[in-house]
Amino acid sequence: MPPRSAIETLLRIYFEKMHWFIWIFHEPSFMAQAHEILSVESWTRQDMRKVVVMLTVAALGLKCAVQNTSPEGRRLLESISSDPQDLVEQLIGEVRLHLLDLLDDACIETAQVTVLLGGFYIFHGSPSLAWSTIGMSVRAAYGSAIHCASDDDPEDSVATQVRRRCWNHVTVADTFASQIYGRPASIDPAFSELLPLTQMDDTVIPGLGDLSENPDHSVENGSVTALTFHWLKYKLYEIIRETISTFRLLRPCSPMSIEDLQGLIDAVQRIDSRLKDWTKSLPSPFDKSNGIFNADDDEDVQTFASPFPRFFDPQNSDAAADDPALRQLRFQAWLLQDTYNAAVVLAHRPLLEYRLSSDYRRVLLPKPVADLIDRSFDVSIKAALNISKTPVMQFEHEFCLAFIFIHLFTAGVILCIPPTTHPHSSMAHEAKAGVFRIIQAAKALRSHSQIARHAEELLSDLLKQSLYREVDLAFKEDRPTESGLVVSAAQGGLQFPDLRQASMNKSRGDTPMVDQTASMADAHGFVQPPAAGSNGPTEWTDESYLMNTDVSYLQPLDLPLDETFGAFGQGESH
Repeated sequence: MPPRSAIETLLRIYFEKMHWFIWIFHEPSFMAQAHEILSVESWTRQDMRKVVVMLTVAALGLKCAVQNTSPEGRRLLESISSDPQDLVEQLIGEVRLHLLDLLDDACIETAQVTVLLGGFYIFHGSPSLAWSTIGMSVRAAYGSAIHCASDDDPEDSVATQVRRRCWNHVTVADTFASQIYGRPASIDPAFSELLPLTQMDDTVIPGLGDLSENPDHSVENGSVTALTFHWLKYKLYEIIRETISTFRLLRPCSPMSIEDLQGLIDAVQRIDSRLKDWTKSLPSPFDKSNGIFNADDDEDVQTFASPFPRFFDPQNSDAAADDPALRQLRFQAWLLQDTYNAAVVLAHRPLLEYRLSSDYRRVLLPKPVADLIDRSFDVSIKAALNISKTPVMQFEHEFCLAFIFIHLFTAGVILCIPPTTHPHSSMAHEAKAGVFRIIQAAKALRSHSQIARHAEELLSDLLKQSLYREVDLAFKEDRPTESGLVVSAAQGGLQFPDLRQASMNKSRGDTPMVDQTASMADAHGFVQPPAAGSNGPTEWTDESYLMNTDVSYLQPLDLPLDETFGAFGQGESH
């Protein structure tokens, strides 16, 4: 057990670096409880839950401190431990030692500890442990009944609000895990409602009064507080959870009929409408007037403005950097932006996959339907470009850096598509620039995050293959300007590189995947769209296209994109 002063320092670091991101405690009461625990020389069995949650928070606080490689951060680490990484492992090991006993207690601390461990393993450890531990937090929440609202609970009591904060975050963590791993969520939709939150002594943001331009246009009709970001995040993940559930329930026939396609389009439009409604509920400084959400394809936005220019733009960033409250608000704005754009990509991904499939090129679609499918393609690319413009270096010393790189990897995969569908176009140029931004950021921060390191390796290979195909198309005189991605003659599906195998190869030191690009390209045939002006309303809808009738890859949230993203998740621990 580290000295009391070291533990108290680590707890303070946690609340400085993570509390604004994962909101499951009431800081004043938690710190008071920790001081009480640390003031005694020995603990009883009844104290175990309090001790274990304190050690978990301390471990994550130390992990945040380890990420701070600035001179000040190094001095702080030296004052805590000569081997901070080993101390992190010791603290996590102590928590794991008592985890079964904590599960047996079925208390709120069980849910808090497991959801924090799940976050730790997602961002800094094992994806398989992350998935299981977050699922455990859902069971723990059900077991301790923190999801049950009671009329007897005083709304403004600390215990009530902590319980509700914890439950709401469990729904977010479960949805996020399902989103990035492509697996079913653990929460029963019948018991997934968000619990209402109230303002408390720890929700006030000092000095925000002059920044909130429209205090009436806010969450719950109040001024912007620490609660605002979290409630907006909860509501956004509610839409993401609905998206995942909706697409998993859709079962298109093989080949997809026009009725199934129309049903898929209706589902995408319904989710898209909910996302747009969510943006309309945003208060300043998170709202669109400050440049945070402009992914609407109906608007011709060439550049992506920084959120809340008064302290997000470079000339005003010094004031924000000096003020911890404004700094956290800036981080929250960018995280909302990335989460929103990732939700947009998720919502439009089924139509994006269909747009890239042989099925799309085989049938003659009505122009309104074809236009809607093309719109999904454009919206997905624009949202991915928005994610690629996240100022990653500002998060260099933050725990949430890995969270950002997960979304950056998703964006990078999407942006590798245009060079092979619209070679040498302005869209392809912007997409390649976006992937380069992501790779450069990942390279600069690879020592800070293993997810960044993995993203750099896999996206570099994927981009090289994309560029190879784009150049190959340019030298094939018998091919028109626009062509499809490589399509397997046997399957007819979009062929992303085998990132799962590439990840395993890299961990063993095998030949990089890019060295196999030429042979992969030769093994597949390029599907050629008809020349412009040929039969059919567009060059992508000619009936002469033949395809295999196996359309299993069209199952939403399944192959091929999910294998690519899943390979990334499974490779994080290598």
